Amino acid sequence: MAYFEATAEQKELATIGRAMMNYSEEYGKIHGLGKVTEDGLRTLNSLSHVGGKLTHFGATFGTSAKDFNEEDRALIVAWMGKTVTIDRKDKK
Repeated sequence: MAYFEATAEQKELATIGRAMMNYSEEYGKIHGLGKVTEDGLRTLNSLSHVGGKLTHFGATFGTSAKDFNEEDRALIVAWMGKTVTIDRKDKK
């Protein structure tokens, strides 16, 4: 393995991060944003932000474990457990 090549774990985290960002990006196209509450929008923004940090985890000058706070870690756990919910006024 070359010095700058990503490890299998880093590649897996990047894949998870891209999935989080894609979900956030596509949510409005699929479900619409008109009924999403402020908390729901905050969750979508957090998915994009944390997902972006995951795509750079372990890279040279990228993110490291100390760059993730407790809320970030909780969001990752919820994403992996498929329990992330986007708060909406219509409560689908």
